[in-house]
Amino acid sequence: MSKPSVLVLGNLLDEAAEILKVSASFLEHPRENAVAEAKLIELLDKKDAVISEPLDHFTENILDSCPDLKVIANRAVGFDNIDLEQASARGILVTNTPGVLDAATADLAMALMLAVTRRIVEADRYVREGKWQGFRSDLMLGPDLFGKTIGVIGMGRIGRAFAQRARAFGMKVIYCRFSARDAKDDQLKEHLEAERVDLKMLLKESDFISLHCPYSADTHHLIGATELSLMKPQAVLVNTARGRVIDETALVKHLEDRKIFGAGLDVFENEPTLPDKLKKLDNVVLTPHIGSACFDTRKRMTMLAVESIKAAFQGKQPKHLLNPEAWDKFKQKTACPNPNPNPNQNQSR
Repeated sequence: MSKPSVLVLGNLLDEAAEILKVSASFLEHPRENAVAEAKLIELLDKKDAVISEPLDHFTENILDSCPDLKVIANRAVGFDNIDLEQASARGILVTNTPGVLDAATADLAMALMLAVTRRIVEADRYVREGKWQGFRSDLMLGPDLFGKTIGVIGMGRIGRAFAQRARAFGMKVIYCRFSARDAKDDQLKEHLEAERVDLKMLLKESDFISLHCPYSADTHHLIGATELSLMKPQAVLVNTARGRVIDETALVKHLEDRKIFGAGLDVFENEPTLPDKLKKLDNVVLTPHIGSACFDTRKRMTMLAVESIKAAFQGKQPKHLLNPEAWDKFKQKTACPNPNPNPNQNQSR
């Protein structure tokens, strides 16, 4: 078959471009904001694959309008921007980039927690505006971290990386997961002295709470008004997962009423649009979805996306394939070559 045609949404690193151009032709579409649906459909015309990012939404309508599309390589761990069921029904493979951004995202969660508790953004502004008149014992006070309890919601790779950092700060770790107890809980107990609790207890007992769970129908508004009301008055909430895990309206109300100490947010319900009330609060630190924004991390994410496309069109299942059920339909659409020329090699014995 001829070289597949690939749309790259955002910038492609030179090293990744060198690898991709060997096996595919590609169009790079740099942008600062999400591409409008009509424009995205236009860009995807006659494209076999796309390298996407979290702000690119692949709805049923877009998938219907792009009959040539066969692979979506999402440069992210989360994939709530893609209708996975509809992609599978059309034989479109969807891949992500897990395992390479754990440390970077955990680092940002720690940075947000520190920025809120030590009031770093507020203090920086205070100095720049010429308000500082000298040392005061009551200036910019905030909660201590050492000896306090951190509640981690979601204990996947990023959650564990964050918990390790919190332990290094002398914090006690409690956590909740949304799966049955297994050997992983024993490992967390052994290596991090972490205690598994239910969500209600975590909210009540934690001095700090950090969200690291994926977004799904089950986690939509996982933290709402009821959950926020269970938190301690001096608690700090951090979210580097997905914005829709928190009821943003309820959170703004709690922050306005000073019912919790503050929040550090890297993700939002309707990115990149934020409520004006949220932007005016001085007890929240806001960052523009930069959890993985480190040089080496973004490079590894891009390379994974490129390798996924390369593997797929060589007739090999990509390592990080999210919908293996689409593989047979994909092969029919592409008439991929058999990577194992020996017809007896894969026969069952």
